[in-house]
Amino acid sequence: MKNKFNYVDETVIRKAQHGDVDAFSSIYKAHYNQVYFVACQYYRDEEIAKDIVQEVFILVFRKIKELRNPEAFSLWLRKITYSVCMNQGRRKMQIIDLGENKSIEDFKDHKGVSAAKEFENTRIKEVIFESLDTMSDSLKEVGLLRYYEGLQIEEIAELLVIPKGTVNSRLNRIRKKLQVDLKNQGISPNSYVFALSPMILQTLYREFSTRFVLNQQASMEILQSILQPKHVAKTAVLLKLLFGGAIGAGVIAGAIIFIPSSQPTPVKQEPVKQEVIVHAKIKNITYNEAWTNKAVPLHVETTDGQYDEIWIDGKKEDAITENGKHKVQLVSKGKVIDEKEIEISNIDIYSPNGTYKKESDTFTYYLYDDASTIDSNSIRFYRDEQRSSSYTYDAENHILRIVSPGKSIDYFYISDYAGNELEIVIH
Repeated sequence: MKNKFNYVDETVIRKAQHGDVDAFSSIYKAHYNQVYFVACQYYRDEEIAKDIVQEVFILVFRKIKELRNPEAFSLWLRKITYSVCMNQGRRKMQIIDLGENKSIEDFKDHKGVSAAKEFENTRIKEVIFESLDTMSDSLKEVGLLRYYEGLQIEEIAELLVIPKGTVNSRLNRIRKKLQVDLKNQGISPNSYVFALSPMILQTLYREFSTRFVLNQQASMEILQSILQPKHVAKTAVLLKLLFGGAIGAGVIAGAIIFIPSSQPTPVKQEPVKQEVIVHAKIKNITYNEAWTNKAVPLHVETTDGQYDEIWIDGKKEDAITENGKHKVQLVSKGKVIDEKEIEISNIDIYSPNGTYKKESDTFTYYLYDDASTIDSNSIRFYRDEQRSSSYTYDAENHILRIVSPGKSIDYFYISDYAGNELEIVIH
C-alpha cells in the first residue's frame, strides 16, 4: 500500500495548468518537503537540497501545462525530482518479509526480551538511519521509492528504466547491508528481523524524513523566487538539461549563463579523399536467460572478424556478473568500433530468507525470496541424518512447520530457482 502524502486535489492541478498561481502555490506547499527529503538523501548539504527544490518546482511551474493526465501528477513529480537529483550529481544472516498481518509483540529475542521493547530503543533506529545514510546512490533511490514513496517493484523499474530483477537485487542489498550493520552493533537477530520487514522500513523512512524539514521562511523564499520572471531563462536551460535538445548556454562555477553563438564566415574547402575502412558490426547477442547465481556468458555474433577484442562496459570480459544495463563493445586497435546495449535481470546470488517462531515443540518458518523465488520442489528434510517427510509446507505462502521432539537434530534445505540454498538446523 502506498504512503499517504498530502497530495493536492486534481482540480487544483488543472487550475495550475491554466496559470493559476495560487493553485501552483498549493502544489508547492504540499510537496516541497517531500522533494527536500529526497534531495537530502542524495546530498548531505542543505544548500544543495534547497537548490534542487527550486529547480524541481521551476520545472513543474513551466512544464505542468504539458501534463496530459493530472491524475499522474505524483509520478510525474517523482520523475522530475529524481532526474534533477541525478543531474545535480553529474554536475559537481538473511531477512524475511513478515507482511502487515504480523505484530511486533509476536517476536522475542534469544534472551526473552520482546522485539517491541528493543525496537523502542532509539539505538536500533540510529543504526538503521546511519546505515541508510551511507548507502550508494543507486541503493538510496530504490529504497526511497520502495519504502518512502510506497511504489511497487514494477513502478520502480519503469521510473528508473531498469529491469525488475535489478530493483529486487538492490532491495536485497539494502536489507543485507542493514542486517550486517545491525548485527555489528550487537542487535539481536529476532529484533532486527522484524525491524527490516517492509512495514517497519516504511515507518522508519517516514520517521527519518521528519529530520529533514525545510523551514517555512526558506520554503517561501524559494516559492517567491520561482514565481519571479528572472527565472524564466534559467528554466529554459534546466529543461534542455533534463529533457534533451540543444541550447546556447554554459555552466561556470555553478552559475548558468548564456553564451552568444557566433556565426563564422564559411570557408570553402576542397574535399579530401579518405580511405573507407569497413569495421565489423555486432549482429546479435545471446545468453542463457534462466535464473542463475553465476556469471552469465555472452555469445556475440558479428558481421565479420574485423575487430581485435570484445569488451563489456569498457573491460575485456566475456561474461556479466551483475543485473542491469551493459554495453557490449567491439574493439579494434584500442578503439570501440561498434557497441550494443543489453539488459540482464536473471542473476540472483542471495539464498532464500527466513525467520521462525517457536511454540512448544513446533517451529514455524516464514520463508521469502524476492528475486528468483523459492523452488518448492527443492525441499529436503533430514532427522538424525535420515531423510524424512515429518513436516508441512504451505507452498503458496512459503510457510514451513516442523514438530521437533527436542532430542533429535533436524536439517532442512530449500533453494531458489537460481540454485542458492538455505540451510536450517534445529537441535
